[in-house]
Amino acid sequence: MAPTKSLIALAALLVAVAVGAGQVPRGAAALGASAQNSSVLVSGIVPCAAGNSINSATAPAFPNAAMQLVCGSKVVAGATADGKGAFLISLVNVPKDLLTAFVSSQCKVVVVTPLAACDKSLAAATGTLTAPLKLLGIDTGSGGDLGGLGGLIGLVTGIISGLIGGILNMGTQSFSLV
Repeated sequence: MAPTKSLIALAALLVAVAVGAGQVPRGAAALGASAQNSSVLVSGIVPCAAGNSINSATAPAFPNAAMQLVCGSKVVAGATADGKGAFLISLVNVPKDLLTAFVSSQCKVVVVTPLAACDKSLAAATGTLTAPLKLLGIDTGSGGDLGGLGGLIGLVTGIISGLIGGILNMGTQSFSLV
């Protein structure tokens, strides 16, 4: 399982470098296509704790926490966690520049509800709970094999350039009080 995650991370990095260098195929633009047929799902569990690299599996949950999905310095979406601290943010018709931000690790989840709302003893904690995102997987609906690293890079490039529609599944990494 670890090699697959490494391949996905490497593919995302290579695509981000290719996009930054202007090496993404331009065929989609010539055909009038865009990445508007792509979606992004972001999920996670918000912990009620202060510190760095908080393990959401062992920390108590932060029920009803309000959060924002931020890419670069722009708030892209907002959500509220359920009673168990879990959340799902669903974005549809995601533009190419935003897809690029996701695969190049420029997006994060920021909790805007103060920690004191989940635990009064954390009222003195200063900062904001923040978690970077990681790519969990890609679904194009074809159900086919990615064909190794080359196939994965081609798939991510195809989604970003608009040649292929797809869903990027993103999850939060460890939250930290920043």
